[in-house]
Order: sequence, then C-alpha cells, then structure tokens
Amino acid sequence: MTEPAHVTLTGDIEGDYVVTEQGAGGELRLVPEYPSASTSAASIRERLGTRPMSIEEFDRHFGDLPRDGEG
Repeated sequence: MTEPAHVTLTGDIEGDYVVTEQGAGGELRLVPEYPSASTSAASIRERLGTRPMSIEEFDRHFGDLPRDGEG
C-alpha cells in the first residue's frame, strides 16, 4: 500500500491535507491531515485568538477540585 499524496493549501483555505480520491478530470478529494502543524493545539489557539489559562485563572474559574492524591 502506498502513502497518500499530501498537499498544503494557502489562501482562503489553509492547512495540510491528504488526497483521498483523484477523479479522471484531475479533481481531488482532500481531507485534513491529522496530526499536522495546522492541527496542533498552538495553531488552533492562534487561529481562535485564545491562550491557555494560567494556574491562577484555572483555580478562580474551577475552584478547589477534588484530587486523587497523584499530583
């Protein structure tokens, strides 16, 4: 079995994709490549304009959660 072809799109749609089908007329069916740089947590956060919570923010938001004694 051969590896599927990979493509990287730029423009209105960006990211790494895998070719799953190729039609007789040259049309391609693409699906996102997982995992890839564009599917990393850091890339998703950047696109959404978010960041991880600090420990202090987590504690303020979730309060004192029960612990299992492992950490």
